[in-house]
Amino acid sequence: MAPLRTESVVIVGAGAITPIGSDLDAFWSGLVTGSDGISLIERFPVGDLRVRRGGEIKKLSLPDGASPDGCRASGLLGAAAADLLARTSLDAAPARRAIVVGTALGGVEELERALGPDRTARRAAGAFYDSPAHALARRLDARGPVLTVSTACASGATAIGVGADLLRDDRADLVVAGGYDVLCRFVMRGFDVLRSLTRERVRPFDRRRSGLLLGEGAALVLLARETDAPHERLGRLLGHASASDGSHIAAPDPDGRGLEAAIRAAMRQAGVTAGDVDFVSAHGTATPLNDRIETGVLKRVLGARAGQIPLNSIKGGLGHTMGAAAALEAIMCLLASRHGTIPHTLGLEEPDPECDLDYVPLSPRAARPRLSLSTSAGFGGCNAALVVEGRLA
Repeated sequence: MAPLRTESVVIVGAGAITPIGSDLDAFWSGLVTGSDGISLIERFPVGDLRVRRGGEIKKLSLPDGASPDGCRASGLLGAAAADLLARTSLDAAPARRAIVVGTALGGVEELERALGPDRTARRAAGAFYDSPAHALARRLDARGPVLTVSTACASGATAIGVGADLLRDDRADLVVAGGYDVLCRFVMRGFDVLRSLTRERVRPFDRRRSGLLLGEGAALVLLARETDAPHERLGRLLGHASASDGSHIAAPDPDGRGLEAAIRAAMRQAGVTAGDVDFVSAHGTATPLNDRIETGVLKRVLGARAGQIPLNSIKGGLGHTMGAAAALEAIMCLLASRHGTIPHTLGLEEPDPECDLDYVPLSPRAARPRLSLSTSAGFGGCNAALVVEGRLA
């Protein structure tokens, strides 16, 4: 098999919908102002749950033509796509447009509804993992490859990497890639049983951290080869990698071996060293183990520079948006380059001696990172890393 091309992959534009904002501009504004999107969940009953809060999107404006009782996952993807198309265009033949989306849960809420009072075949069909991706493809008239990837909470990063590979393998001229997931009772009950959810606020890297809260959202980027991309763009994807350690179905590997392997491989593909990294978007779930393990991994990979490089977690205000998380974090890196500001780690107030890096606490920081590393991890030992280069204003 012929090797993939090494041509640069451009991130032309992005679109998003999150608990802190219904489009990309509102998302960025919410990050730098410290907006808290965590609230009591209203869409479904939570009275029997130990934890009843999350990053819920209270108002979802459905795309034109969508049914008000349609699949919420498809609605989130449609909203992110509408935001993306308001900022850029799909200047490629339909047969050369590809879709790659990552998700932890797919259309599981539709399955939940199909097994309830609304027992219809249409609901069950919407529960397939790839149903939202195909709905997005129909909306965007994308007739090239349509792929759904699921690497748990690393899914958004994996999807962006797979999208870049489609371009380098000349399987498409434009790729819409990213991730999504929806809050529903199924996932809330699952995380509740695992005791992963906190009853307090989410505090990434804080000594008082006691767990995560879930969120929902969708984030999409438009990818193109350098030769096909317009002059206006957000930046470039320089490297990506995935690795699995498979040490436990839910708990992270205690040494972070898979995460470390993914980061090193992404940096190697990008042709960069620790001395080139200006900023790190950490996975930063605010669980006691994850934050400590990730800190240790970053120290090993970045060496003597680890304490000099700012890093943050944006999950304090959004919750953990699962399949959307990594895509949102990659977009955040590019927006930090564009706006000259690194958002702070909301919820971090009391440092943990075991988490002793520069996590940008308390307030945003004026800085314009050119090259950023974004790290992601998920259940089942799934890990991914992206190296992105922002377009400096």
